[in-house]
Amino acid sequence: MKQEIPLLTEQDVLIRLTSRTDLYSPLEIRAVKPRPSTADRGFDARITLSWGGHIVPFVVKVKARTAPKLVSEAVWRLKSCAGDRKWNLLLVVPFLSKTIVEILEREGMSGLDLNGNYLIHTPEMVAIRLDRRNEFTESQPIKKIFSGGSSLVGRLFLSGPRRFGSVNEVYSSIRELGGSLSLSAVSKVLAGLENELIIEKGRDGISLLQPGKLLQSLEDGYRPPKVTATMKLKLPGTGLSAIQELAKSMPAAQWVLSGESSAQRHAVTTTAETFIVYATDLEPPGLISSLARFEDERFFNVTMKSISDTFPCFDTRTGEGVPWASPVQCYLELSQLGKREREIAATVREAILSKLK
Repeated sequence: MKQEIPLLTEQDVLIRLTSRTDLYSPLEIRAVKPRPSTADRGFDARITLSWGGHIVPFVVKVKARTAPKLVSEAVWRLKSCAGDRKWNLLLVVPFLSKTIVEILEREGMSGLDLNGNYLIHTPEMVAIRLDRRNEFTESQPIKKIFSGGSSLVGRLFLSGPRRFGSVNEVYSSIRELGGSLSLSAVSKVLAGLENELIIEKGRDGISLLQPGKLLQSLEDGYRPPKVTATMKLKLPGTGLSAIQELAKSMPAAQWVLSGESSAQRHAVTTTAETFIVYATDLEPPGLISSLARFEDERFFNVTMKSISDTFPCFDTRTGEGVPWASPVQCYLELSQLGKREREIAATVREAILSKLK
């Protein structure tokens, strides 16, 4: 059964570590000595490990949370405590995530978790095991900050190079680009992004630190909008002219070309002959009847999808009289499709990230 991290304290992590030493075989925990209350407060314990005839002592920092920001702070504190002393430094956390492993490798430190994973790298000992799954899931203020409406915060940071002066400015900027998210939700998502070291908050404002990681996280969290109704239309014209004809029929409705259908706007690719359109407002008087005359289940060139979500319409780019999906929405949709679409997505991704350098 998975256990929730909020139930654990740093002391709990240390106790669990010593109660299941068999998890780390053939690595052996020889001794664990908690830091005396009068000792240097920069570390939490001393642990001795042995493997293959080598016995190695470590100075240990324990964290009950795995947010990269908190881990980075713990690493900095432990390194500051060590100073110029040739200590072997060890971080103990509930789970050695990929991000934490990257931090440890970058800082030249070792790590253990409560699942039996370890990354030990010292002059005397090198031992690695990182294949044990996480049995200690961690609750967050917003669990899906990279999905649905919550993703608008991340999408805003990827819309162009910019530093925001406050949470209120982020909130206002989202509204300016057609998004709808409460101020409290924006604040919570920003906190989550900061914990993941994706953004940085400082005296100079709020800025994006890792655009590549942010875009990958949005891809991992992406879920298509929920479709509530579908209409297949045969509109006059071919290619883009058919969509321009649609614009004449529904100028007041909130709609946008799907990310997949917007590929030709954001990358060099063949011109589409059929299109997918997302519509969030099919209620204006007479609109349905005006579109009904174009309905054609066999020879359609436009598939109209009525959606309850609005995030595909965020940061819409208008050109040639047509509302195109943003580069980010285009990338996210294409990245979920076949080989050819993923190749186009890679081009869109490069364009997004190059503008943020």
